[in-house]
Amino acid sequence: VAFVVCRSLEGLKTFSYLEELILDNNLLGNDLLLPRLPHLHTLTLNKNQISFQRNTCKILLDHLAEVVPSLQYLSLLGNMACPNELVCKEKDEDDYQRYR
Repeated sequence: VAFVVCRSLEGLKTFSYLEELILDNNLLGNDLLLPRLPHLHTLTLNKNQISFQRNTCKILLDHLAEVVPSLQYLSLLGNMACPNELVCKEKDEDDYQRYR
């Protein structure tokens, strides 16, 4: 028996008036692609696999700026791109403030 895991967010395009979206704990990475959601103002991507690699993180942030122009709140807690002492014992409040 073979299982195919398909993690596509393409179906979100039918919710074009969506204002808040929580995608926590979904194994999403820097290659995340969202459809255009012009009314989305809150997006949480907590505890995924988003890393702080300058090029790929910038590409993700540029993509979000393009497809969610109304975005006011983005949460990345629990990702390597936003370390904090609650998730990673080696990190402290200064690390969190620096990445934020």
